[in-house]
Amino acid sequence: MPQPIAQETPRAEAADGPGQAARRGIAAAVSRLAGRRGLLVLLCLLILAAAIVAVARFGVPLASVHPVIPAPADPDPALYALLVPEPASARDALSPVLLTSLAISSYRTQPGDSLSRIAARFKVNIDTLVSWNGIRDARSVAVGTEISVPNANGLKYTVRRGDTLQRIALASGVPLNNILDWNRLSSSVISVGQELFLPGARMNPDDLSRILGSLFQFPVFGRISSPFGMRPDPFTGVEMLHNGIDIANKPLTPVLAAASGTVADVGFNNNFGNYVILKHSGFYQTLYGHLTRYLVSRGQAVRQGQEIGQLGTTGYSTGPHLHFSIFHNGEAIDPLRFLK
Repeated sequence: MPQPIAQETPRAEAADGPGQAARRGIAAAVSRLAGRRGLLVLLCLLILAAAIVAVARFGVPLASVHPVIPAPADPDPALYALLVPEPASARDALSPVLLTSLAISSYRTQPGDSLSRIAARFKVNIDTLVSWNGIRDARSVAVGTEISVPNANGLKYTVRRGDTLQRIALASGVPLNNILDWNRLSSSVISVGQELFLPGARMNPDDLSRILGSLFQFPVFGRISSPFGMRPDPFTGVEMLHNGIDIANKPLTPVLAAASGTVADVGFNNNFGNYVILKHSGFYQTLYGHLTRYLVSRGQAVRQGQEIGQLGTTGYSTGPHLHFSIFHNGEAIDPLRFLK
């Protein structure tokens, strides 16, 4: 007879039912979690122990003396700045700079005064005085002249046709906002003839030197044997323009550059003999004639006071002297207007 197939005994899980199996799974998960939590607790205890040792050994405080107040999640910066004041140093750094209002005082020149002394007395630059008072020749400022003195360094500027405040700011190197503030302008609108104060602006050094009479120096010392202007020709007697001054001295006396510049030309001319022509900034040129010899070459840069030749009597000359001319934009100017 065939043997009956043996029936397998159901597993405990099956015997226990679905609910009992679920409870067993949860218990196993909790057991594993408890094991991990134990490791975390142990790690926290180790960190706490290390902190206690550090405090005992180094005296490190457990909390900051001045606790930091956290900002709210979505703070209003202005309101939060009021609620949590910044340190004094930070407040000082952010304080606005108070603007100085332009004020003009008057001074009447006294005997012995000079622009440099007046500028030093009021602690302003000389070009500030020159610009504000429209001075064209410092040597023409007489005793008793009333001088206007601003309370800050800067230049006076009169608006011309085609000017804009932006162009004026760019040309003078003064920030646009400074011009607006010092002149109390609410906008960039300006009009022709309007006077502006350009705070901190400086004059061109050559223009200032010319006004102060220091742009040119005497190229040689000696007796002025013939001034600038109309005169009879020493050989023919015909009246003609003498476009410079003649300075008489001994032959071979050093002739110096009247101003810094570049040698534009050297050579020999039947009228001026051996000559040197220097080119200077501001469209000025100087001519040195009747030299025994010249000591510079074309294109060479020279400084004021540098020896460029030696006095002589070459060319159309009645004796040893230097013919010296100053030209501006190609027009001859009396050198004595510039020489000190």
